[in-house]
Parts: sequence; structure tokens; C-alpha cells
Amino acid sequence: MAHLADLFEMARDRSQTGRRALADKVGDFYFAGHSLSDRERDLVVDILRQVLRDAEMDVRRSLAERLASHAEAPRDLIVTLANDQIEIARPILLRSDVLEDEDLIAIVRAHAEAHQLAVAGRSRISTAVSDVLIETGNTRVAETLLGNRGASLSGQAMIRLANVARRVPPLRSPLLGRPELTPELATKIYWLVSQELRRTILDRFAIPRAQLDAALQATLQDLIDGTRGRTSLTADQLETVERMAEAGAITPQVLIQTLRLGQIDLFKALFGRIAGLGPEAMHQLIAETGGEALTLACRALRIDKGFFASIFLLSRAARPGEQIVDPRELSRVLALYDRLTPESALPILQGWRQNPAAINLVPLRRRERPDA
Repeated sequence: MAHLADLFEMARDRSQTGRRALADKVGDFYFAGHSLSDRERDLVVDILRQVLRDAEMDVRRSLAERLASHAEAPRDLIVTLANDQIEIARPILLRSDVLEDEDLIAIVRAHAEAHQLAVAGRSRISTAVSDVLIETGNTRVAETLLGNRGASLSGQAMIRLANVARRVPPLRSPLLGRPELTPELATKIYWLVSQELRRTILDRFAIPRAQLDAALQATLQDLIDGTRGRTSLTADQLETVERMAEAGAITPQVLIQTLRLGQIDLFKALFGRIAGLGPEAMHQLIAETGGEALTLACRALRIDKGFFASIFLLSRAARPGEQIVDPRELSRVLALYDRLTPESALPILQGWRQNPAAINLVPLRRRERPDA
């Protein structure tokens, strides 16, 4: 064990090798349980401060690893290391109990994602620190925080995270695993998660059907608001469509509501999902002149005649340049609807799934019929 005088002698060597050797000796002296007076401890800490000012990264990293688990490490040194480069700061941010909430909050606000993620991974996090982490708006930080059972989340934080999870899919599953979750917050994302997670929600909470229906309307409204002015849906929006389809939530009423609000592209995505038709096929289905293709698809999907009439009228009116539908056109497609059966229409729809171009042949067949 080096004597204190030896440490001061070593401190005069400012080479990289000398700094590394000094850091090792100081570490041995300070961390190995060697009995020190208060003055001697202060002297060793002063040497540590000098080492941190002058040392290369690997020396500071080595000290950070040793100081991270030391409950009596000087707070100013810990704070210095916690604000260093992330390779040095990470063990301190993850493990040091010397850091106080005010230190952690300052670090989160002063540094970027890497430091914030390390703070979010601490074994214990207060609601005050969690609130500041959430304020960053960083999805990865929020996901890490939600997955950390040692983090305490306030009611306001959970509300904010639930609202964010409505548009950020990676947050949904960890949000549902939180002990702070309430039935109201679970309902917010009910229609956005997988069938398995929906079962988990219903197993955990007794949620009235009316509340789930209201949540479905909110989910649909989010989709409508998010697709205004767009010609295609984002990946997240398409995932929401997929989840709604899995839950059997793409009903004729939903399709009609979408069309009444003028969201033809969203209608195409929703209808295309339950019909098994991609964007190209749906474009042709809506653009098809006579309306027979839409009639056939609705019949194959067993959509009620009254709902079909509304879907037909609204979808035709939504086409460019078409505001008024000729009543004779509606009469003709309703007659076609009556002639078709779901069993006869389904094989044709299945053929369109394989060959969307076949949709264009429907008007030709119509013109060839003697009763057309």
C-alpha cells in the first residue's frame, strides 16, 4: 500500500502512464477500506480531483467504475463524472446512490439521449426525475422508463405516456405492464394493441362495453385527424388499421363514418384490410366506372344491403368530379346486389387478391350482359 507521501510524489508525473498509475494507487488507497483520518481522506480526494482534471478517458472511466458503487464517494467528483462523456458517465448514472434528484434532473436537462437513457435505467427513480425524463419527449427514454420497475411514475406522467402511446406503438406494451396503470388509461390504447394484449387488459380490468366503444371512436378520430390532407397512411396508421381489423372493429358503420368525413384514402385502407385488397386494387375498385366491383366486394364481405347503399353513394360522391349520384345507378347496383350471393361473390374477390388487374374486367362483363 502506498503511503500518502508516495501519492503526492506520483502526482508530479503528468504523463498518461503516470496518471493511470496514480489513479490505480489512489483507488486502492481510497476504496480498499484503508483507515484514513478526515484530513488524509481530504488529501486523497484532492488528488482524485487532480487526476480527473488531467487524466485520459480510460483513466477517468476506470475511476468512474470504482466510484459508481461507493456510497461515500465525494459528491462533487460523482457529479463531475456524471457530466463527463457517456462512456465515463454511464456507470455513475446507472449505479451511484450519491447522486441526488437535483443532480439527475440537471443532467437530464443538460445532456442528450445517451445520458437520459442511463438515468432512465437506474434501479430507483423518483417521480420528480421520471417527470423530467418524460418531458424530453424522447421515445427511447420513455420506453426505457416504462420498462423499469424501479421507476416511480406519477398519475400525470402515466396520463402523458398513455397519450403518447396512442401514436407511438413501442410504448404500448410496456405501458400496459405498469402497476400504476388505471382502467381509463388502458382503455385509451385498447384498440391499438394486439389481441393478446387486449385480453390482458380485460383480464386485469372490468371495462364496460360503452367505454370500449367510446375508445374506438376516439381511435378512429385520431386516424381521421392524422390522415387529413394525406394521400397515403403512415406505418403507424397502417398498424392501427391492422389492430382494428384484428379486433373486428372495422364495421360498416366505421366505413360509413369515414366516408361521411370525406376521408376516402382512409376508407380505402380500412376496406382494403377487411377485403384483403392492397392499395392498387382498392384504387381500381373505387375508380371502376359502373360500381359493380364495389358491389361484388361488399356482397362477398356480407355487408348488409342498407349499409352497402350508403357506402356506394358516399364513395361515389367522394370521387373527383362526382358530387351527385344518378339514382338509376344506385338502382342498378342494388339489383346486382340482390342477384349476387356471398358464396358466388367470394371466389371473384379472392381472385382479385391475386390479380388486382382483373377488377377492370368487371365493366366489360356488364356491357356484355343482355340486361345491362
